[in-house]
Amino acid sequence: MTKKTLNLMEALRKQWPHPDYAFISEFRGGTGWAVESRVDAIAMDLWPSRGLELIGFEVKTSRADWLKELKQPEKADPLKQFCDKWYLVTDDSEIVNTWKNEIPEDWGYMHLESHTKYTTNPTFKLYKEAPKLNPKPIDRHFLASLMRLASNPFDEVIINGRKYSTAQHDLLNQTKTNER
Repeated sequence: MTKKTLNLMEALRKQWPHPDYAFISEFRGGTGWAVESRVDAIAMDLWPSRGLELIGFEVKTSRADWLKELKQPEKADPLKQFCDKWYLVTDDSEIVNTWKNEIPEDWGYMHLESHTKYTTNPTFKLYKEAPKLNPKPIDRHFLASLMRLASNPFDEVIINGRKYSTAQHDLLNQTKTNER
């Protein structure tokens, strides 16, 4: 993943923050070697009063990458079928020329405002609102991928603003126990 893509993903994560949303980047549509479907990111609204929407994001940081995607927009369908909305997200409005003609009918489009790329509160300019899709119920392949991510033991903890790997955290706890 390029630095531009990482910055864009972090900006998306800040727009769809925990605990209001669950945000997962690089989400695969299932487990096992045969699963090729993936999405750059998904976010789920975690509040029933707002509809529990599942939103998919296809991130593009170059015109060439977008043109490649545009040749096969159906490539997104295996995961888009479960989403309430689907967006193309760019970090530069020049990636999409004449967005009214290029964006698939059932996709939305937004790009990161350049003056907010590296701020704590990045903002996105919405060029096209994603239409409400008619999502299918999540299948077991999707659920298995989600459960794999949810049950993966974390590899770092943050204590008083400092990051520790879990091995360091275990060592820190062991040291405190031995000092008693």
